[in-house]
Amino acid sequence: MATVIDIPFPKPHPAQAQVIREARRFNVLDCGRRWGKDVLLTRRATKRAAMGERVGWFEPTYKSLSENWRNMASLLYPLTKTKSEQEKRLDLITGGVIEFWSLDNPDSPRGRQYNHVAINEAAAVHNLEYAWTMVIRPTLADCQGSADFASTPRGLNYFYHLWQQAGDNPEWAHWRFSTHSNPHIPEHEIDAMKSELPERVFSQEIMAEFIADGAYFQGIDKVAIIEHPEEPEQHAEHYLVMGVDWALSNDFTSLSVGCRDCNRIVDWEWFNNLDFTYQRERLVSMANRWHVSGVLPERNSIGEPNIEMLRERVPIMAGPDKQLGYSMTATSKPPLIQELANAMEHSGFLVPKDYGDELRAYEVTMSIRDHPQFSAPQGSHDDRVISLALCWWAMTAHTWWIT
Repeated sequence: MATVIDIPFPKPHPAQAQVIREARRFNVLDCGRRWGKDVLLTRRATKRAAMGERVGWFEPTYKSLSENWRNMASLLYPLTKTKSEQEKRLDLITGGVIEFWSLDNPDSPRGRQYNHVAINEAAAVHNLEYAWTMVIRPTLADCQGSADFASTPRGLNYFYHLWQQAGDNPEWAHWRFSTHSNPHIPEHEIDAMKSELPERVFSQEIMAEFIADGAYFQGIDKVAIIEHPEEPEQHAEHYLVMGVDWALSNDFTSLSVGCRDCNRIVDWEWFNNLDFTYQRERLVSMANRWHVSGVLPERNSIGEPNIEMLRERVPIMAGPDKQLGYSMTATSKPPLIQELANAMEHSGFLVPKDYGDELRAYEVTMSIRDHPQFSAPQGSHDDRVISLALCWWAMTAHTWWIT
């Protein structure tokens, strides 16, 4: 009969070996990107199954579990009795079983019984508290089973709560390892990421630090220093673009013109309570005065009809979806804001002093699905921040979709 020795595990690096040595019944691992958590969880889960135990593997979404399913199916091929691609289940000749579950529907595993479970990317699980306490934890009761949680942090959510409580319970253990702890990741790669990523993002994604909700942009006083608009003659033959955030009454329409050659905002306007006919005329006038190469407006809602009326008068740029204007969604907004933060922290992008208060007040919070949400505090405005972010996006490597 094949044994666990037949499984070709890679040798664990020192930090992984520490977790293996010191693991308790419940283990919470907070780690930076590319640290090797999938390898560690796979090693522990497949060994338990190879010894005849029942194992449950959990991921935030169906899409995210596919790679680990394929990897473990390959590793356990010599021990596999039956394999169900549809059910994502492996039955081994040792009597062990591994079942894979997506926590898109956290109630699906109800009624199962496990000796061990692994919850991968736990911080990204929608309503992790419910999934763990009401569904997964009861599957361990019959066998007094064990559990491994591993994730890169995402704010101060329930994964953070588990990590904290693990330090006060003898049945639990917790660890924190930055990406530096993986000896297979060159230090120069980490240094490059530090120079390219916003400070908050680097702290969370690479250093595995739990970052509270709050102000997002850092070092505003160093870059929000431009006191007055400049003149087009000062930027003759430079590459100039405009970012536009629309509004009608409650918020403000914000126009920001940026110079890629000088890495700065050169002109700006901010107004409200103007009919869109007049708003478009002010935009066209400003664009023509500066001879901009492209205008990138927000496309949502009122943006789309304005874009249609402007496309024959000014060069409208496209967003990442290759449609005219930038569609602001839960997935497209975070990279837009993150790139602006990176530009101010690492690229010395200079902006008007008038924008400082909005930038200082701009917040990041974690949504119910643990996705970052960027916005101004209630009662405040974010129009200048958005037009600034759109302007930077247009200034940099996203400018080839001009239509």
